[in-house]
Amino acid sequence: MGLTSGVFGWLMVAVAAGSLAAVVWAWPRVARRRLPYLAARLVMVAVSQLLVTAAFLVWLNGYFSFYDSWSQLLGTSQPAQAVSARHAAAGPAKQLVVDGSRPGPLPDAGRPAPLAAPPGGLPRPGPPSSPAVSGRLMQIAITGQRTGLSSGPGYVYLPPQYFQPAYRHTRFPVVLALTGYPGVAGGIVTRLELPSVAASLLAARQIRPTVFVMLSVSPLFPYDTECTDIPAGPQVESFFAQDVTRAVEHAFRVTASPAGWGVVGYSTGGFCATKLAMMYPTRFSAAVSMAGYYQAYGGRFPRDLWGGSVAYRHENSPAWRLRHLPAPPVSVLVTSSRTGERSLPGTLAFLHEIRPPMRGYSLIIPQGGHNFRTWNRELAPSLEWLSRHLS
Repeated sequence: MGLTSGVFGWLMVAVAAGSLAAVVWAWPRVARRRLPYLAARLVMVAVSQLLVTAAFLVWLNGYFSFYDSWSQLLGTSQPAQAVSARHAAAGPAKQLVVDGSRPGPLPDAGRPAPLAAPPGGLPRPGPPSSPAVSGRLMQIAITGQRTGLSSGPGYVYLPPQYFQPAYRHTRFPVVLALTGYPGVAGGIVTRLELPSVAASLLAARQIRPTVFVMLSVSPLFPYDTECTDIPAGPQVESFFAQDVTRAVEHAFRVTASPAGWGVVGYSTGGFCATKLAMMYPTRFSAAVSMAGYYQAYGGRFPRDLWGGSVAYRHENSPAWRLRHLPAPPVSVLVTSSRTGERSLPGTLAFLHEIRPPMRGYSLIIPQGGHNFRTWNRELAPSLEWLSRHLS
């Protein structure tokens, strides 16, 4: 039974409720002053509270997709097994491994439908269908040739056109999608439903054929590095901006032009999306920050992210860069909610600072919150905006 299975979640709720009922039933029977009865009452309360807390954590994990499997929670997950999916050599070491054992299912181009997550979390292979009709969703793992960091389990969605003869010589635009913190890439598939939404928009001709690469924002999980090149430490910023982009270019038929590369993320992923685009305009030309923030807060790492340097911390803050450095030639879409989103003031302040050649756009909904329900509403218009700004 999978960690994110709906059946498992309801089972935990039932067990927790049963434990509370058992405490109510048994309490009068152990309501004596002798030490054994006192110990029994303490054990009953402790067990029931533990089960209630466990049920809540299971629900929380299912909603936010912190972990998508028991093996990932326990740290026993095995690396993806390589299959033939490369189109060019990428140096002496294999940078990107594609595991074809857990693809799709994706909606047919003429019949859009949401991805269904079966018990166990991520989608299982559905009925056979041609990739030229439905596209393909594959699990990937990227090891940085420059930084040595590993992405952990990630996903790539290849649109149907990738497999169609008419597009055999086409190099497709790419969107790098990043989770919030904490979060796993599977949450982009099952909670944000990015591949399903992209396939539906593509079938309706509202976006152009695009390759989507979905990764966790935390290659050093459980540490939150805010996508930073840590002095004398892990180079997370370089991993996303250089290792990931080069690995994807070598493994798939995608463009190398920054005009064809965009990045989108929610929460901490939104901060990283804005930061990567602003710091690497020769790599990304557009970014979407969904409920992101724009000041570098320091993340959650065993030591200082900035090596004790206030100046380096400023350089990693998109808002500070706009006020004190030349604006980069990139386009940024920021999203938020007028009611229910605490990051709204910072979002509006950042938007106000944008000046040419940088271009700023906003999607502010009347009411929402810092959750997937809100980000689901913002995703389709965000992908349409990205498609218009990528070539």
